[in-house]
Amino acid sequence: MTSRESLGRPAPSLDAPKAALAGLAALFSGIGIGRFAYTPLLPALVTAGWFGPGEAAAFGAANLVGYLAGAALALPSARLAPLPLLMRGMMLLIAASMAICAARPDAITFGAARFAAGAAGGVLMVLGPPALLGAVSPAVRGRVGGVVFGGVGCGIVTASVALPLLLAHGVSAAWLGLAAGAVACAAIAWPFWPPHAPPAPPPASPPPGLSRLIWAYAVNAFAIVPHLLLLSDYVARWLGHGVGVGAIAFAVYGVGAALGPLVGGYFGDRIGFARTLTIALSIQAAAIVLPAMVRTLPAAFVSALLVGALTPGVPPLVLGRAGELAGIAAAARSWRAATIAYALTQALGAFAVAAVFARIRAHPPLFVAGAVCALASLAMLPRARRTA
Repeated sequence: MTSRESLGRPAPSLDAPKAALAGLAALFSGIGIGRFAYTPLLPALVTAGWFGPGEAAAFGAANLVGYLAGAALALPSARLAPLPLLMRGMMLLIAASMAICAARPDAITFGAARFAAGAAGGVLMVLGPPALLGAVSPAVRGRVGGVVFGGVGCGIVTASVALPLLLAHGVSAAWLGLAAGAVACAAIAWPFWPPHAPPAPPPASPPPGLSRLIWAYAVNAFAIVPHLLLLSDYVARWLGHGVGVGAIAFAVYGVGAALGPLVGGYFGDRIGFARTLTIALSIQAAAIVLPAMVRTLPAAFVSALLVGALTPGVPPLVLGRAGELAGIAAAARSWRAATIAYALTQALGAFAVAAVFARIRAHPPLFVAGAVCALASLAMLPRARRTA
């Protein structure tokens, strides 16, 4: 590969800081606050009487369904509009959806707004990172990817800090604050989008190593589900430290999510993505099982930090590894399938974990199951040396 290689066509030279800033702002908006900020808002919606618990939970599902739809339609959309126009439009759509939610609309409109935010996030995830990484030098793709995916964790941390302050002024104020943050993100990324989207998928199947990588990535999606759903509850009820300490555990998770992609991207550039990904999944398996083996608060916080770091830390490593196996153009073409597979597995895993937890009412066995999935994804990784 050369520094002028892009996503199947000649690409403009884009400075690494500009690409990193655009991607960070996009995933901060589309995933960090577009999806994860709803978690602390859900109880506030119920407490304030906006919706019942079932309706509020359904709106979270609507966001996930929208994300899947956006990921599926991202590449066809890119053939209809220039990439900068599409990316700017999706970021403004996220802001508009939050402004609509602030107006306390009826349930159908509210659900449609959450669906729209999810769809915009799916488009940003599928098109944004490959386009930005294809427009910078291969030598810095790991670090740029780390900053880009670090936007997810930055959004989680920001929402965790800002929402309690905003909710003191009411639920509508909280939604308007999120809308303002989304507008700011759109303004930051506005001038830095490269002109081209990833190319359409070729008719041929991807190389075998790339297929194995996608399957490993999909299996890994289930590994983190027990922590996403149950970590705060584990600290609060199983360890007996209360809801406040459980919330702190989730904040620690967010701090890890902000830092993990940066560390992973740095080592990906230094020692290669294959080795870094292997190390990362090994650490992830150990961190997931840690609360089941050592049932103390410090162990839970260490687990939260490490699993949080690798939740958005694994995706840029997978994208970088795909580039090593088949080149950045093929990696970009496969990223849509990988994103959809990951989201589907995570959604199915969430339903499965919830059903099992309702029956056994115990956290440690589910952490063990998550660690087993992490080890399975590690075993599935392609062992081929870099080919591109």
